[in-house]
Amino acid sequence: MRKKLDTFPAEDGHIESILVGCNDVKLSFQTWNEKAIVIIFRECGKMISEHSVKGDVGRFECEKTTNELNTYSFYDASTDELILCISAQSMELYEVGVTEDINGALMDVGYGYLGSTKQ
Repeated sequence: MRKKLDTFPAEDGHIESILVGCNDVKLSFQTWNEKAIVIIFRECGKMISEHSVKGDVGRFECEKTTNELNTYSFYDASTDELILCISAQSMELYEVGVTEDINGALMDVGYGYLGSTKQ
């Protein structure tokens, strides 16, 4: 099952894993009710991560900037500190089922396309 989404419930979920490819970042996210979400950030300019994997996420923000890149930020649930910040042109969301292992969501979306390199 792979269903494209417009939004996702970031609160009380956590980041399972992060895969950095050529210009793109794939993030495996698990919601509080164990739904597996894959978030793909396209044409990334920069990524800052601080203890972002496995900690509970309290909120998510998307800031539209004047240049071509948007800023996507994840904040810790208990401290409200920034744990992951990605600057990218766009973000795509996919619900891929229920998580069973740490990389399940990334495997469901596949490794066939990483950045601008087709494999």
